[in-house]
Amino acid sequence: DPDSDTWTQKADFGGGITGFTVSFSISSKGYIGTGYDWTNMYKDFWEYDPATNIWTQKADFGGTARFGSVGFSIGSKGYIGTGKDSTGYTQDFWEYDPFTDSWTQKANFGGSARRYAAGFSIGSKGYIGTGETGWGGPYYQDFWEYDTISNSWTQKADFGGTARSMAVGISIGGK
Repeated sequence: DPDSDTWTQKADFGGGITGFTVSFSISSKGYIGTGYDWTNMYKDFWEYDPATNIWTQKADFGGTARFGSVGFSIGSKGYIGTGKDSTGYTQDFWEYDPFTDSWTQKANFGGSARRYAAGFSIGSKGYIGTGETGWGGPYYQDFWEYDTISNSWTQKADFGGTARSMAVGISIGGK
């Protein structure tokens, strides 16, 4: 609670112990899925409702089990793409509709397949950039914009810093 500068324990995540997951929020609910526990890769997907403090398992992620993906939401839909699955690095991109609890494959991410990219949305567009294809690189600094209307990717100016992996993206006030 930022107003009182305090933390309150909530219900434990329903999916068990896993890392390198992906998340986004839609309206008043949070969503977490995919991941890796150092033995298995996952494609399960969970919804958290803060009003009830309950985790509910939803339809499995539409792509392959993976980790190191990127996610963001635009309007009433969530999006997940890239990552690493059992066959290598991925660039597929998926849309989640919480009203139908279903996944739809969209146009593949415009850049090279990768994991540990940064992602965020501004208005009606989504953005993915940076990331890697293996420990020690190569690392990326390219940035791409996703347009939900045309279901297409457009390359934007490269990230201004050095190429990197495991960065975090946020948007504030249209920036």
